[in-house]
Amino acid sequence: MLRRQRTGALILGVFLLTLVAIGALGFSARRSAILENLLSTQVLTMITIGCVVAALAWIAVIVRTYLLARPARLGAARQALGVGVVVALCLVVAAPLGFAANLANSQRSLLDSLFTGGGGTAVAEAITKPRLNILLIGSDAGPDRTGARTDTMMVASIDTKTSRTTLFALPRNIGHAQFPPGSPMAKKFPNGFYDKADPLSGNYLLNAVYAYGHEYPAVAPSGPTADPGMNLLHQTVAYMLGLQLDYYVEVNMAGFASIIDAIGGITVDVGPTPLPIGGVLPDGTHVKPDGYVPAGVQTLNGDQALWFARSRRNSDDYTRMSRQRCLLNSVLQQKSPTDVLTNFQAIASATTNSVSTNIPQQVLPALVSLAGGGNVVLESVSFDPNLPDPNAADGKFDTLSPDFELMREVVQNSINKPPPPPPPPSAAAPTTTSKSTKSKASSSPTTTSTVPDSSQPQSLAQSCG
Repeated sequence: MLRRQRTGALILGVFLLTLVAIGALGFSARRSAILENLLSTQVLTMITIGCVVAALAWIAVIVRTYLLARPARLGAARQALGVGVVVALCLVVAAPLGFAANLANSQRSLLDSLFTGGGGTAVAEAITKPRLNILLIGSDAGPDRTGARTDTMMVASIDTKTSRTTLFALPRNIGHAQFPPGSPMAKKFPNGFYDKADPLSGNYLLNAVYAYGHEYPAVAPSGPTADPGMNLLHQTVAYMLGLQLDYYVEVNMAGFASIIDAIGGITVDVGPTPLPIGGVLPDGTHVKPDGYVPAGVQTLNGDQALWFARSRRNSDDYTRMSRQRCLLNSVLQQKSPTDVLTNFQAIASATTNSVSTNIPQQVLPALVSLAGGGNVVLESVSFDPNLPDPNAADGKFDTLSPDFELMREVVQNSINKPPPPPPPPSAAAPTTTSKSTKSKASSSPTTTSTVPDSSQPQSLAQSCG
């Protein structure tokens, strides 16, 4: 016996009390408080240091105990065995603490590199607003592209009290994009973003605004970012929809596949027909596809999910937009915090390399709390020919010559309408509830999806085809 029972009891007691305190804090603390701490770089730094110190302290205890308990004379074989046991014990103690330290440090690095803020709505205002409007952009930047265009553009308008979110999807082929009166672009294009000398040019559609801002940075506003293309797109989308955009999130196509791979793939119902991978050249010429995304319910890897979102052979822009919204819905439904934690390192690496945003760190807890509440309600409005327009000759919304007053009216009706009634308490949570509601101005169909807790296995396959 080492006759150091008091010292051992003290060390063990401190360790057990620490575990009990952490457990009690985890069970008793409010979810928002836990999220706020886990999204704080200062707290994460303290966690990292604490885990490292705890690991070193336990290693020191194990080594010291071995040195005190080791017999004076041992053969070489027994000495080697003793050292091996000590090393194994040290690894058993250090491994989980080291993993926790590395995870906390990776989270801190991701927050510091990605969520730097700047240019968006001030934190004090954002956390008290009844709604937050976030511009979501998917650009086609990638190794097979020259320049960049924004082929996916949506605005997520989030009710900060209920988490009810409306996605306003803007087709890439919206013509005559408008800009605020008095702005350089409004003066240069008084009838909207359009070139009458080349009316069929794709260089003057909404998805070309980003590239135009880079080509002519002098006409772009100075904010909210340092990117003139982003600022110009931000300006026209906000004006056309009549919304103040608080923040933006941009994901490039090159990194999208990596993010899907990092979260372990995504399960969707592709539909009855396989989707071609490639098969269309930039000038529209059809060539042999490189492959196909299989039909039916499939668990897609990153590359397949990318082509599910962007495949345009035998598909129009509006079908692609529908698939993109469905893919976003599937990610929200299927991927839980456990999935993120399990694959955090890969997700952090993929996100850092492919996502840019001006959301500040201080706003993250509120956004994550809304997204992770287990009952996210998504509604979508797409400004495409499926949207009725009573002022149009054929009664359909014309993307090449949009009714911008109608767009603003549809937006206001969508975000101000009363929420849908809650399901009966005795009813089982549906996997996907779809219904049609109509805005007073346009009778526009709005698809509503209730996203339940991701633990529901029957909700894995979203019908996207």
